Amino acid sequence: MLPTVRELLDDQFVAAEPLVLAGHSALRRAVRWVHSSEIYEISPLLSGGELLLTTGLGLAGVDAGTRRHYLREIAGRGVAGVAFELGRTFDAIPPDMVAEASRHSLPLIALRAVVPFIDLCRAANTEIVSREVRSLRLLNELARDLTGELAASNGLAQLLARIGEVTRCALIVTSGNGALIAAHGVDDDRSAWAAVESAAATASIRARENTWGTLTAGPGSSLDGATLATVLEQSAPSLGLALANSGAPTGRPQLAATTLLADLLDAKPIRQADLKVRAAAAGVPALAGRTLVPVAVDAPDARIATRLIDTAAKELGRPGLVAEVHATTYGVLTLDESIADPVGESVRLLRNAFATNTVEGVTLVVGDPCAFTSTALTGSLEATRSALRLATRHRRDWLAGSPISTCRELATELVVESLPVGERTRLIATTIAPLIAWDTTHHSNLTRTLEVYLRHGGSPTRCATTLHIGRQSLYQRLDRIRDLLGYEPAAPALTGTLLLALCAHRLTSPARE
Repeated sequence: MLPTVRELLDDQFVAAEPLVLAGHSALRRAVRWVHSSEIYEISPLLSGGELLLTTGLGLAGVDAGTRRHYLREIAGRGVAGVAFELGRTFDAIPPDMVAEASRHSLPLIALRAVVPFIDLCRAANTEIVSREVRSLRLLNELARDLTGELAASNGLAQLLARIGEVTRCALIVTSGNGALIAAHGVDDDRSAWAAVESAAATASIRARENTWGTLTAGPGSSLDGATLATVLEQSAPSLGLALANSGAPTGRPQLAATTLLADLLDAKPIRQADLKVRAAAAGVPALAGRTLVPVAVDAPDARIATRLIDTAAKELGRPGLVAEVHATTYGVLTLDESIADPVGESVRLLRNAFATNTVEGVTLVVGDPCAFTSTALTGSLEATRSALRLATRHRRDWLAGSPISTCRELATELVVESLPVGERTRLIATTIAPLIAWDTTHHSNLTRTLEVYLRHGGSPTRCATTLHIGRQSLYQRLDRIRDLLGYEPAAPALTGTLLLALCAHRLTSPARE
């Protein structure tokens, strides 16, 4: 909340009739202190952030090279700007000094009216100190409010709302594996990721000696960069406590579930006999002979995710394995081997859970079924974790409207993620390069149209509905696609290859989703 060069010039310095001659783009620099000096070799005494006032007495009679050296040394110390009072040494600032200041983006100001430097320094530094006191008061009040929210057992949403009242910008919490945990001040996930990409400041969230994730402030805050960073750093521990305390009830079974799922996700080898004992200790005995379906959930509060999985498990009539690992909630549902489609059944159960629990901001991925072995569970859990990361980062229209997706729906994305960059590039170049070039030149969406068309099995009705266009417009786009590619893209033999190429292009260029 320190004042900028521009703010001081427009307020405390207005009587001196300041005129900015160079460094206009740097007038938003924060000013830590204002003082005056006529010493030529002043730069070693500067620590950065100062606004230096001088009459230029130390430059009297020197040549252009010496004047340029003076400004170059000052700029190298990171000062906020330098202001020369005209009339004593210079009637006008020499052009060589203006050019040198411009070269270093150093605000160079001419003070055209004589005002005692002591008056300018007193007024400006009083404002600086006042703002610093307000900043400290603001931080103390925020700390008190966050402590109150924690004492009331409120979750991330309430904490972020409190922090947002101070920062006046979007706030995003992401987990250690890159999943979106919570957001404030944005309309949807796409806006949240846009805020992350253009972050103004970040802070690591730690709790219980572990890094849980990252707190990111998007652009547009009313605070200066340094104050914003300080607010995030001081707020992060409270968020860490909220995350650490937001899991399912603690106790020996829950601790056993957490360590078991953590070891499986870390691909630690577990003997079959030990796996049975540890699963029983976690409250889920008799898993042998069952079909296991892993679930990964990204939710604003781990209690929400746990409640959804527990509701589905309750409908199954047998407990599920549920725990929070690295700020993401994982679960394993246990189904009878007689169920023909365990993934579809799991989705049905979880949809029922969503219907009976009012939740928002949740993304859930159902993994592939597996047997009760550590190798099988590790592979399926790892794939589910990767799919959750994709589901939260790369929203797709054909998944829009449903918080639940499956690994088999995201199989194309998972395959593309495993391909080397060079292979992705070759795949795109040999299949859909003409469409990408056309879209780039004409600002169209032919690549997206083709992907939606193929994803909907070549159904014009479903594709047009998803794209919110008329069928005639869709037919025109498809004709253009055929002309550009030179072949029939709906040919069954090409569908798999084209979907891989289109997916690779989309994941490489998320802005074109």
